[in-house]
Amino acid sequence: MRVTGSVVVIAVLSGGDGAGPAHRFAAAGAAGLLVADPRPGFAEDLAAELDRPGCPVIGVSSDIHQPSDIAALVDTAEKHLGPIDLFCVAGPDGERIVALAELPGHLHRLAELLDPLGEAIGEVVPAQRQVPRAARIDLAS
Repeated sequence: MRVTGSVVVIAVLSGGDGAGPAHRFAAAGAAGLLVADPRPGFAEDLAAELDRPGCPVIGVSSDIHQPSDIAALVDTAEKHLGPIDLFCVAGPDGERIVALAELPGHLHRLAELLDPLGEAIGEVVPAQRQVPRAARIDLAS
């Protein structure tokens, strides 16, 4: 995966951390970053810290669980940074990167992006804990 010269969107999920990937992408030569974090002020502070000539960084408060939020991120990134090359989802169990060049290319870009982002979210969010069988209440008795 080529990072140098790439425009990268980093979407942070609840319990995730975007600072690590943002620092790594910036150090690897990204051409621009958009960081979206659901916690107000976090992405904006990170953007102010990392923004520099050659790699502008935009921070927004956003949650990517809704297609409309993803659409807004795509629009904002493309308006200010250019076409997106990589979309990183940072969750409590790690990160997953979707390279837009790997998408089919025959559908609307947002439609193509929703499915792999859904998969990425599923990979970086801890599986819900199941109640052990012995602790379940049997309502039939």
